[in-house]
Amino acid sequence: MKIAVNALPLTGLVTGVARYVRNLYVEMERIPECEIHYYTGTRLSRQMPAQAEPGEWMKRTEWLWKFPDVIVTTLRAIHWLLFERHLRGTLKTEPVSIYHETAAFTAANIFKRIPQVFTLYDLSLLRFRDMHPRERVWFADLFFKRRLKEATHIITISDFIRQEAIEYLQIPEDRITAIPLAPAPQFKEQTEDTCRAVREKYSLPESYFLFVGTLEPRKNIETVVNALKGTDAAHHFVITGWDGWGDKQWMSQDEGEEYKKRIHLTGYIPDEDLPALYAAATALVYISHYEGFGLPVVEAMACGCPVICSDAASLPEAGGNAARYIAPDDIEGVVTAMNDVASDDKLRATMKAKGLRHAASLSWEDNARRTYEVFKMLHDS
Repeated sequence: MKIAVNALPLTGLVTGVARYVRNLYVEMERIPECEIHYYTGTRLSRQMPAQAEPGEWMKRTEWLWKFPDVIVTTLRAIHWLLFERHLRGTLKTEPVSIYHETAAFTAANIFKRIPQVFTLYDLSLLRFRDMHPRERVWFADLFFKRRLKEATHIITISDFIRQEAIEYLQIPEDRITAIPLAPAPQFKEQTEDTCRAVREKYSLPESYFLFVGTLEPRKNIETVVNALKGTDAAHHFVITGWDGWGDKQWMSQDEGEEYKKRIHLTGYIPDEDLPALYAAATALVYISHYEGFGLPVVEAMACGCPVICSDAASLPEAGGNAARYIAPDDIEGVVTAMNDVASDDKLRATMKAKGLRHAASLSWEDNARRTYEVFKMLHDS
């Protein structure tokens, strides 16, 4: 089976979509029946592309966002239309069995004779429009619903998103499959020496709560920043990830210098340091308003880090029975959870053990096998 995959996510920053595509196709490459071809806009290649250098990628993206939204939307739309045109030309001369569209925003306009599988990560661009840059929302308005009919089958990354898509987009149940994500192999327990080295590298305190992800409105970081005021002064809050978008008023709160010293923004941290950052934390605190899955939850668990997360959207699926759940706007509940986990060694050990078991129950090998089953069903039909 010759499979073409949109590999553009692999050439950007390593965030959730890029992790999904890379981890999935590392495993898909191991399935003997699969012949994987990666498409990045010009040709099909058997070689999985390398990820972008983070600093340069962030610099280019932030430079582009300096233009008015209408210009950014126009440029993005032109780029996508050219991508589709080149893709159709490529697939005409190099036909494939399946095309897998992994871009975060839309399915592609290709030949009807080639089955297209579209991975739908979430519906936040439709349901939480005010939590995204306007140019991104406008792009989705232009293409998402128009192109959705091009997808022969849709894969979602959680059952929550599958059910939401069925109800919100009127997608037939037999045309959509939920396949959960998993922590990548590098996310595992770390030695004390490794944790100490990473803390020293980034000048971090010994005791800290952690957030990992793009800094954007739906991640609800402000709630955790406010909750930190109700915890012991020895505890700090480490915020790791690309600056993203949104006004970030929580960064400018006038709460005094001593309080501000308890908040650490590390920026984007490379994968080689992230497992130790998780493992050294008192807990991951992930009180997001909305997620398609919530990869940091299972990454943290795989590293032996307790998880406090919101009970919204797909997060109860991601965390299973191993997380402590709080409503996303319940600041007092977050304070209580943070204090309980920080002060109770037995509770922390229990959460760690449950988290390790839950993370171990998820695998990219299983994700790839189930994805292949979808491909094979379409190929054989």
